[in-house]
Amino acid sequence: MQKKWIQLLIPCFLLSAAQCGSHSLVFLSTGHVQPGDRPSFEQLTVFDGVPISHCDGLTTTEKFKPALEPKNLPERCEDAYTAILESLHVIPPLTNRTVYVVQRRRGCIQSANGKDSAFEAWSVNGLDFITFDPESQRWTAQSPSAVTVEHKWNNNRPRNVAFSEFIRQHCPSMIKGIQLRSINSKTDLMVFAKPTSDPAQVLLTCHVTSTDRSVSSVYLTRDGASSRTTVTGPMPGPEDGSVILRLTAWISLSQHTYSCTTETGGHKISAVWDGKTLDGRPLLKEAGVHWKTLIVIIGVLCVVLIITSISCLTMCLLKCVKRKPRPRPPADPHLVEQFTRIVESVMSPDLQSVMVSFIQGSEINREYQDRWEVNISRTQQNHYDPENFAHLINGANQ
Repeated sequence: MQKKWIQLLIPCFLLSAAQCGSHSLVFLSTGHVQPGDRPSFEQLTVFDGVPISHCDGLTTTEKFKPALEPKNLPERCEDAYTAILESLHVIPPLTNRTVYVVQRRRGCIQSANGKDSAFEAWSVNGLDFITFDPESQRWTAQSPSAVTVEHKWNNNRPRNVAFSEFIRQHCPSMIKGIQLRSINSKTDLMVFAKPTSDPAQVLLTCHVTSTDRSVSSVYLTRDGASSRTTVTGPMPGPEDGSVILRLTAWISLSQHTYSCTTETGGHKISAVWDGKTLDGRPLLKEAGVHWKTLIVIIGVLCVVLIITSISCLTMCLLKCVKRKPRPRPPADPHLVEQFTRIVESVMSPDLQSVMVSFIQGSEINREYQDRWEVNISRTQQNHYDPENFAHLINGANQ
């Protein structure tokens, strides 16, 4: 889209009045209509590149920005509202095409030497359609489909006189009554993304809103980002005296570090993408799953370590608490000897064997048991030894 009025407007659109030495006042009107719906209307008024007022079709009342001290400005936008709605009904039958959007740009520029110029241009469905010359009060078609509209609008002289009078006389008069308050420089940088049809890629956006007119660039620092990077702006922002720059880039989710940087007044402002959308939804799902898995593993290891430590400590305490059995005092040899003699004198060898078996099956002093067994063994050996038995017989016979 190339228009003569754009060539006149660009030098003052992004520069302040002091830098440019001239002033501009632009009225941007838009009408929308969809089949079966009622048409809608909006208008934005821009002074020296700064939005100063907004008007919609519901109230047709201008809402001025706080940065403006208005004088001699219209408080309503009824005339613009009527013109846009009329065009939405007139243009389709004359062009034999469906019309969804009609845009109108009109205004004036007051140069530093006091010379005034005016312009008015219309577009349909985003394409240049027809322009108006305020000097000759004639319309010129910018599209073959606009030729019929050109003839019809050129025959409406009262309407053309009103259009010419507004942008040639009233518009320069309004410029003289406009004064903007001083605005503190402020720059905001936002980085966010939105999902795409490709699960491995997202559309990253670096959004800059600044009241500093020196802002003119924004760039992306990335690893592995696609070359499909687009920068739009500067363009008027919704805030007082602000401009907007926007960078969009297709990036891969395999690379997790992206940052946007903008320069303003010799300063750099950077912001790192946190992996989320504008409304805070995470897009780096693979990284999120990895961290969750890692956290679960660490938790399980901690539980196992705690259980093992408690088990070891319990075993140590049990070993320390358990008492060792006291050793029994050793048997007196004299008592053992006396007990053996008594048993020999009163018990038969068989009964002594029974006594030994009983002692072996009971919990007694081991030393006493050994001595008892030795004595009994000797007694039994003497009792049953043939030689000793013969000697005893011989002794008895004698």
